[in-house]
Amino acid sequence: MRMSIAIPTWEIKGKGNQFLQDLLRTLEIQTFQDFEVVISDHSKDNKLIDVIEEFQNKLNILYFKNINNRGNGPANTNNAINHCSGEIIKVMFQDDFFYDDKALQKIYDSFDEDHNWLVCGSNHTKDDGNSFYRKVYPKWNSKLLEGVNTISSPSVMAVKRKVFDQIKFDEKLVMMMDCEIYYSIKNIFGDPIYLHNILVSNRIHSEQISSQYSSSSDFSSILSKEIDYCKSKHLR
Repeated sequence: MRMSIAIPTWEIKGKGNQFLQDLLRTLEIQTFQDFEVVISDHSKDNKLIDVIEEFQNKLNILYFKNINNRGNGPANTNNAINHCSGEIIKVMFQDDFFYDDKALQKIYDSFDEDHNWLVCGSNHTKDDGNSFYRKVYPKWNSKLLEGVNTISSPSVMAVKRKVFDQIKFDEKLVMMMDCEIYYSIKNIFGDPIYLHNILVSNRIHSEQISSQYSSSSDFSSILSKEIDYCKSKHLR
């Protein structure tokens, strides 16, 4: 198996089926087809099974019900990664999807012997997924551990297997889970390939974790504590 698509899922307050269905549709039409789909499901119900069954004959899907650390996004992402067998592991969040039907082919073709991870360009879309805005072309910056994310969500990242053999998402983090893992990987494996093609759409909606936290009165306090934790982990 050349590639694994690691998808952490949950019910997303009734929107989980629709979002996963949208993502799997964009996988179904990929020109590159040597991949498995690994789903780790934190849902309190079993409704996502309906979507799994819809695509079982179209995609190579491995489904795992994950009752451990329910509600912890990094832990659920790590569980999906742990079940992957591909040479390259591509993280995709359930509410995001592929913008380009050649995305997996472009990712696979871009890897070389000198680089162990890759980040691609992305855009944003609202709930409907029909209109797109705010393109992001990933680049590094010196304030990543201060929460200045110029790369985008983990859905833009793909890594060689050996990276995730050494590094996983920090399960103590929520808002900083992406910035921290980028910093960790670069520390050990060097610079990523910056693939400046828009391959992924990040869906913006009211139920996403970042939206829920940003609307909370404790947002600044939570973010500040996570930044302090990341700095303590890496800089002291």
